[in-house]
Amino acid sequence: MMSNKNDTRSMLHDSPQSLVLKLSVPAIIGMVVVGFYNFMDGVYVGQMVGDNAVAAVSVSYPFTLANSGISTLIGIGSASILSSAL
Repeated sequence: MMSNKNDTRSMLHDSPQSLVLKLSVPAIIGMVVVGFYNFMDGVYVGQMVGDNAVAAVSVSYPFTLANSGISTLIGIGSASILSSAL
C-alpha cells in the first residue's frame, strides 16, 4: 500500500503536465473499454443474428455513451466532495 504522503507530495511538487498525463491514463483506458463494448456487441450480434440486430446495436450506442457520461459525472463529483470533506 502506498503512503498518502507520497501522493500528496507529488500533487504539490510535480509539474502540471506530468500530473495530467499520469492521472488521465485511467480515464482514457476506461473510455476505450466503453467504446469496445459497442464494437464487440456489433461483432457478436452481426455474426449470430443479422443485419437488423446490428442496426439496433448502433442505435443503442448513444445511450451507452450517455450512461457512461452520467456515471463519470457522479463519480467525479462524489470524489471532489469526498476529498473536500477529508
